[in-house]
Amino acid sequence: MTALGLCYLSGDPDCFDHDEGAGLLNRAAALGDAEAHHGVAVLAAAGVCQPQNWELAISHLLTSAELGWQHAREQCRLLQFPKNAAAARSARSDIEDGAQYPLDTIDIAAWLKPPVKRVICDAPRVRTIEHFLPQSMCDWIIQRARHRLRPARVYDATTGGSSVVNTRTNTEVDFNIVETDLILLLVQARIAAATGLPTIVMELTKVLHYAPGQAFFPHYDFIDPHDTAFTAERQLRGQRLVTFLLYLNEGYEGGETDFPTAGIRYKGRTGDALYFANVDVNGDPDRRTLHAGLAPATGEKWLLSQWIRDRAPRRA
Repeated sequence: MTALGLCYLSGDPDCFDHDEGAGLLNRAAALGDAEAHHGVAVLAAAGVCQPQNWELAISHLLTSAELGWQHAREQCRLLQFPKNAAAARSARSDIEDGAQYPLDTIDIAAWLKPPVKRVICDAPRVRTIEHFLPQSMCDWIIQRARHRLRPARVYDATTGGSSVVNTRTNTEVDFNIVETDLILLLVQARIAAATGLPTIVMELTKVLHYAPGQAFFPHYDFIDPHDTAFTAERQLRGQRLVTFLLYLNEGYEGGETDFPTAGIRYKGRTGDALYFANVDVNGDPDRRTLHAGLAPATGEKWLLSQWIRDRAPRRA
């Protein structure tokens, strides 16, 4: 029942049905299936087929952990809120099978409190946040992504679709509702708290990987209204208002995020974040946001990337 429910939620056009998938997961959870409780926790945190409810999500996550689902146990450990910035910077999960830890001390309200941001530039609008996420969670996200990477793609103005091009040589992975977890959904919720934009207008979370020499040449993230190939895309999903980047690791040389027009070059430490508005105060594409992901000279670079639209996608 759990496997079928996850299949219905996976996005496979042959069996896609959110309501049926959610119903099966809830039935399996009621019968005591640990994995199903985790799936129900994800749906509650994401607001799929129901209003977003973090209290319910944590309740199901704890039940999943108590029933022995290791994936849930690890997330419970990570969700213990760090008491200060130093702990947030250095916190480690140190997860082992059978580890004992309190399951009733997850303070979700502390995680969802708006973080302190710093203004880097007002034209274009660029902001940074230090200690946005502890290292333990950054490490978790890297491990979730490491074995699922594929060549990164860009929008193709000729076809209106996407393609692999030689101006972007890094790799990436998306997380859909079946592949995500409460740590990744918490990141989205914290992004919402920082930007004031709801999670419902966010695209799928991406994790980006840059090996030495891999780069993303200067580009824009907004959907160009003059490109007729993207008319249907804009009508369906709206404009990309904001790009949010979370720096998941250190230990590499180079690899900055570069804004050549604005004269800004930024490289965050583990857990730091950078975000910028792709449009100006009038809602028009801001060409001062031209930016590039520079190549690391040595080491590997990991980022979480979250694009935020101006409305939720329309559904057929």
